Amino acid sequence: MGTADRTPDLPDVRFSLPAVPANVALVRQALAGFADSLRIDPARAADMKIAITEACTNAVVHAYENHDGPLDVTMAVDHERLVLTVRDRGHGLRPLPSEGDGPPLGFGLALIASLSDEFGIAGGRRGTEVRIAFDLASADEDAPPLVAQLSRDTVPPPAGVSLSLAPGDYGAAVLGRVVSLVAARADFSIDRLSDAQIVSDAIAGAAGAHALDGSGRTQVELDEHDDGFDLVIGPLVSGGAQQLVRDTELPGLGCLLERLADQLAVEQLPDGGERLRARLATRG
Repeated sequence: MGTADRTPDLPDVRFSLPAVPANVALVRQALAGFADSLRIDPARAADMKIAITEACTNAVVHAYENHDGPLDVTMAVDHERLVLTVRDRGHGLRPLPSEGDGPPLGFGLALIASLSDEFGIAGGRRGTEVRIAFDLASADEDAPPLVAQLSRDTVPPPAGVSLSLAPGDYGAAVLGRVVSLVAARADFSIDRLSDAQIVSDAIAGAAGAHALDGSGRTQVELDEHDDGFDLVIGPLVSGGAQQLVRDTELPGLGCLLERLADQLAVEQLPDGGERLRARLATRG
């Protein structure tokens, strides 16, 4: 979605992650948190989750052959619509899978079209983009037509799971849903999962104020490992990592990140910024 057709201060989520089956659930959870924060009717939200699940599954099944690849997802409010975009960087549209017994591409697209108010798709050598729109209120007569168009970006997406949130109260709901699912598949105990949720809420509430680019966006990478996962926050301004830790201080409890994370580390970046790495382990 271009900057000309979206009000800058409206909420949006940018998600980049490897196109593997297990990660489709992460996208679904992010959308669930976003829909909850927008107070979308549960039945309507269910249609949205089905649609984005189908779009992501199509990319996982059809986009890449015998190699891994990224999946880029955005969720944004535009002219009283919730617009969902799913983009891969694979070989482009094909009507049927070339190998295996995956479902035909056309079935998922037909389901998406039946659930949504607007739908568009574009494909080419740079991949495939699916755009889906759901009306949130009365139709906006000034809303531009929904058009799917592959961007010509040259910067490769991150190799792992990366989440970027524009400023807004919805950030905690989105990041919290994603972190909770990652904690659950790391076999965290109930208490440790609660710790992860508190950490994600603290990050969502404080990190944007220290963004290196001044946008106020909260940017978090999730790095899963055998003992749990790391939350890597940034890029932040110089000194922003320590300030972020101090921002999570509560009277009588101290800094939540220091109390609940197993390890905190500041990583310096070549451009002068820095990142904060917070490790969350299972603790048995």
